[in-house]
Amino acid sequence: MLESVKTADHLELEDNGEASLTPGHQVSDDTVYPTKVVFSREMFSIYEVKRRYNERKTLELAPAYQREGNIWDNKRKSELIESILMGMPLPVFYFFSDVNGVWQVVDGRQRLTTLFDYLGNGFALAKDLNILKEICGKKFEELSPFQQGIIEDYSLHINLIKPPTPDRVKFDIFDRVNRGGISLNNQEMRNAIYQGRATELLNELAKNQDFLTVTEKSVSDKRMKDKYIILRFIAFYLLKSESHKSILLDERNNPIEYRSDIDDLLGKIMQFINRADESLIHEIKAVFNQTMHNALHIFGVGCFRVSNYIENSGKNLPVNMAWFESLAYLCSDDRILSNKVQAKNMVQQLFKSNDFLNIIRAQAVDSTLNVTSRFNSMDEIMRKIYND
Repeated sequence: MLESVKTADHLELEDNGEASLTPGHQVSDDTVYPTKVVFSREMFSIYEVKRRYNERKTLELAPAYQREGNIWDNKRKSELIESILMGMPLPVFYFFSDVNGVWQVVDGRQRLTTLFDYLGNGFALAKDLNILKEICGKKFEELSPFQQGIIEDYSLHINLIKPPTPDRVKFDIFDRVNRGGISLNNQEMRNAIYQGRATELLNELAKNQDFLTVTEKSVSDKRMKDKYIILRFIAFYLLKSESHKSILLDERNNPIEYRSDIDDLLGKIMQFINRADESLIHEIKAVFNQTMHNALHIFGVGCFRVSNYIENSGKNLPVNMAWFESLAYLCSDDRILSNKVQAKNMVQQLFKSNDFLNIIRAQAVDSTLNVTSRFNSMDEIMRKIYND
């Protein structure tokens, strides 16, 4: 840990830091935990659930975060089928539903994958089942019509979490029903729930060579810390961009705004990117690539470390999350290339203020007040440089 640094762990992005990347995240002073959960208990036959997946495309298995060692072997798969034929109850399934009625699996992916695979004749049952010896070694098509009907008509008990349940509540539910192994941090949960263009984009941007160089590869790809700070930059860039205000809408067509809940914002931004057209994806890529290029060639390697701007800091501090997104926002304007010296001087001057240091190192770094204050500081530098 950073023994000599009097700052919140979650602001520093080394392997042994950042509490905000764990399920028990920080809550800003001006927010309260959202307790509204829209929840229903449903019963559907295996056949009906399979139709949702294969025909209607309203069930997503992919969102589950797959850990190594979670893949079932043939014996375990076979025992699941045997249990169903014996009429034994299965543990409840947990799904999230979006506003379009598409279900995402929270808990039960392996069971559903096994069921769908078996109904599609994807594997034969183990030959050493202990109870129903007559089904050993058989594929679904080789079972009797009566046995096939038992499987297809078997009722699954489903707990369905519906919108507008907030992301922070979803993450807590996700964590609680997946505690068999390592707890997921919030970015891993987002990656699981919002797979699509957003996750593909973050994976690509995290490999940007200028990003790796300017951060000295110090923002670990373990636990998706690199994707986390990149997503934060994208989110605030889009929020601050006047040209995107008219299209920056959530899935209910309401404007995406920031109200001290970083998880809510990042979830909505990932959903927004998943719905975006190719031109916007290309724009985000271009902006991020140019931003990292500008940061590297104007401020240099290590510029996202606060210690680079503090005289006699005595320690090479890790990349600071709030400073990363602030400086990156400043560097996203290409005009900065023509004003390198002035920009560097003004940034250096900024760090002579304890007020600014307190803003980017505060416990409530994601409060609306602190977010607004640090981006206002960047806007003020831009106005002075560009005479806007």
